[in-house]
Amino acid sequence: METPKSIKMNKKPSVEFVLEPCDYELINLDLITELPNEYPNEFNEFCLNNNLKPPNITTGNGKALSVMLKYKFCYWNRDVCDKFVEKFNIVTKDSIQLFNKHNQWGIQTNSGTERGKLYIVYPYCLSNKHKMRKNFKFDGTEEEKNNEIDKIKSTIQTDYIDVPNSLWQLGHKNPGSIDNTKDNLVLQPPIQGKYRDNYIFIDTLTKFPMPNKLEIMIEKKEIEFTKEQIISYKEIFNKLFASI
Repeated sequence: METPKSIKMNKKPSVEFVLEPCDYELINLDLITELPNEYPNEFNEFCLNNNLKPPNITTGNGKALSVMLKYKFCYWNRDVCDKFVEKFNIVTKDSIQLFNKHNQWGIQTNSGTERGKLYIVYPYCLSNKHKMRKNFKFDGTEEEKNNEIDKIKSTIQTDYIDVPNSLWQLGHKNPGSIDNTKDNLVLQPPIQGKYRDNYIFIDTLTKFPMPNKLEIMIEKKEIEFTKEQIISYKEIFNKLFASI
């Protein structure tokens, strides 16, 4: 197997003790006097065994990853991310983007489970996004896949594109709100009449289920949430409830 760029294997890695995330401390940038020039051996082996290709260590993403891995029992927040890129002259429009996107290429981070903290999960494990992409395949032939795509396009064409402008109407984004200002109005074709009272519309195409509809969808398993997502939703709505 070819070694991915920026990965070097020097010696057999050893697994260290594991500290619980609740005991992690905010990274002290004074500890970082220079950037690593290679990733940890244990991480390299994990990537090789799982066919992962981490960012080149010379890039902004790679530099951020290298220090997250080296100081794996510390967490990062926006403030230290800003100070980190400034200290090491890393050019980026948004420093935190260098730290919070690593689950997209395969390594599991705590993204979506905790607010205001960023770190790589240790011991290392594969991210859900990587697992889904790796195992995803259309259960059918190429012709069947194209037929399904054509059906979707045809539905969009019929229900939205071909509908005369005169048949479109202004509807309420949130059917549970008494707000009649333009902020709570959205243009809708006739087909969306069947969604009445079941969804909150963010825009013409994007909608979020009302509580009664969400409950039905969950019971029918039309929508499923991970444990982490449930916890995050609960935290968000608790804050919203406290602001009432």
